[in-house]
Amino acid sequence: MIKKKISETILSRKKAITMEEYINICLYDKDGYYIKLNPIGKSGDFITAPEISQLFGEVIGLFIFSLWQNNFYKQFNLIELGPGKGTLLIDILNITKNLSNFHGFLNIILLEKNKYLISEQKKNLYKNGFNNLKIKWLNKINFFSKLPNIIYANEFFDCLPIRQFQKKSHIWYEKMINFHKYEERFFFEHKEVKNTEILLQLNQHKKDNIVEISTQREEYFHHMCKSIINLKGAIIIVDYGYLDKPNNFTLQSVYNHRPSNVLENLGMQDITSLIDFKKLIYIAKQHKLHIHTFCTQREFLLKYGIKERKNIILKKCSAIQKKIIEKGLNRLINDDMGSFFKVLVVCTK
Repeated sequence: MIKKKISETILSRKKAITMEEYINICLYDKDGYYIKLNPIGKSGDFITAPEISQLFGEVIGLFIFSLWQNNFYKQFNLIELGPGKGTLLIDILNITKNLSNFHGFLNIILLEKNKYLISEQKKNLYKNGFNNLKIKWLNKINFFSKLPNIIYANEFFDCLPIRQFQKKSHIWYEKMINFHKYEERFFFEHKEVKNTEILLQLNQHKKDNIVEISTQREEYFHHMCKSIINLKGAIIIVDYGYLDKPNNFTLQSVYNHRPSNVLENLGMQDITSLIDFKKLIYIAKQHKLHIHTFCTQREFLLKYGIKERKNIILKKCSAIQKKIIEKGLNRLINDDMGSFFKVLVVCTK
């Protein structure tokens, strides 16, 4: 269905489409990867930090509690973007349930479009005894509220579409997607950029020959920043990305746990790209927000007590459970995840 929709779109227009439009249809169309499939866990194509170890969610939960206790201490919205199976939220709720009646101040809002995952979230919240809390599910969030917002997102922004550009002999070209009607296959096409607005953006990258731009990512983050300006609030983003641009394209796709061709398995594979954290920090500063934290996942988890939490848990564990917990911790802080993933926290001053 996805292949047919994209190919018919290209053929009807008689020209290639942007990478952004292609990714949007592959991931977020009604038959898209994130809408109809279960992409998370061992049966899916990726395993997120909360699925690896409860320690991740516990550290995030205690960090959120500390932010709230020191800055708000009143009713507020706790908003999660793309909550998966609800694992991270449940770990946050478990670690904070006995702290200063914290749950009594919570209005939980979950941004989720996948109906299967919504049912999983509800089922898991019920199993853990949190179905009595104020929880609202939305497929599109209006961030503006009369209450402060604490918004958090783990591996959410990397899934938002990008456009890719390359400079050759001082001329910018956009990498686009076209379709060969008779061979029934998709292929890349490089078109010279003539749009003045886009050229102005690209010419800001004088030292770069390769640039990825995510308008959706930037606009989404702008809305988030605006929502915490007037009322106290905070944004916590955990995702893989960079501060200094790599000199290569970062788009990648995964099918059945293995790297795949982005032009194949349409609607059945994950498509992501690295986040330009320098751009997000720039946007936050435009809104005069305070950069509370920017560091690697390893630095964040160690600073806010993941080893101390581990030592507390190990006292109540069997030998087998201890090995699982140690292995999970190692993946979060010592393997590639520890340095590859970054944590950005911005808040009102």
